[in-house]
Amino acid sequence: MRNLIYFLTTLLLFQSCASFDNDLTNPYPLNESNLSELDGIYEIKQVDYDTVFKKFNQQMWTGNNFLEEIDRKLIKDTLHLDSLKNYKFGLKVLNKKKIRISYIENDTIFRERMLKAKLKKDGFLYLKNKNTGFLLVPYIAGAIDIKRTRLSKSEDGNLIFDYSHHRSGAFLIIAFLDGRTWKNRLEYKRIE
Repeated sequence: MRNLIYFLTTLLLFQSCASFDNDLTNPYPLNESNLSELDGIYEIKQVDYDTVFKKFNQQMWTGNNFLEEIDRKLIKDTLHLDSLKNYKFGLKVLNKKKIRISYIENDTIFRERMLKAKLKKDGFLYLKNKNTGFLLVPYIAGAIDIKRTRLSKSEDGNLIFDYSHHRSGAFLIIAFLDGRTWKNRLEYKRIE
């Protein structure tokens, strides 16, 4: 019982660690009538980026792509992309609570994933993709990982992907991750 209380307290404390900035505007607010405008085929590499990425050369960040951003495997990557092949992804909004992501390699779909979603009043479609994850036993010998993601559309029709990512941890109560939070907006070019 005591462990459950500690777990719930820790979980409640870190729920706000990965919140989005209120001053980040939505260029194209979504609602139930225009939600299907997100449907399409997109490049997996971002065409535009903000905040931290602007300090560095964009080529440095091309390994971070949409498919890896939505993959929530914390210890081992489950997606292996061949640099000699052409990749893109398809997004289909099934309803305001579910989307389908198609992984496309050389114009052939090789995997599909269904993700839970929630359309909120701020006009963003929030993905519920195992937002809170644990690495080993948090704060005893491990970490807690919180990643929130949301989608919208740019004025050019591209996909806007915002994420807020927080990770902190400890080993025997000695902190080894200092609780950093990354917040970024990525834009993926619409192909079709």
